[in-house]
Amino acid sequence: MGRVKEQELFLWLKSQMPDLEHSENEYDGFDCVTHKFGMFIELKSRNTHYDTLLLEKKKYDFLVGKANELGLKAWYINSTPDGVWSFLLSDVENLVWEEKWLPVTTEFANKSKMMKEVTFLPTTAGYKIK
Repeated sequence: MGRVKEQELFLWLKSQMPDLEHSENEYDGFDCVTHKFGMFIELKSRNTHYDTLLLEKKKYDFLVGKANELGLKAWYINSTPDGVWSFLLSDVENLVWEEKWLPVTTEFANKSKMMKEVTFLPTTAGYKIK
């Protein structure tokens, strides 16, 4: 299975959860939500498979906080060339946060870096869903 782009991942998830709604703005801090399944979701598509998948603390805090506020569960769903992994963030234990110099944005033209607090989620802590 090759890499699935975020839009393709969204469409595949929507085929499984018909009430899935995409966020209105690309800067909303999340990608989609399904009230029927109680999920508040961030999607990521990676070009390379790693046994651990990066998650920024700022993103984690927003997802968990907003999901709790809405009475939903925070999910982080990653596509890599080896499959699609989903993480119910409340179930992932023993997160270790560290500081790393990372690109400010994922835009290739912007080469600027900044210090970000991140963790690495082992794929074994998630569910392979595709």
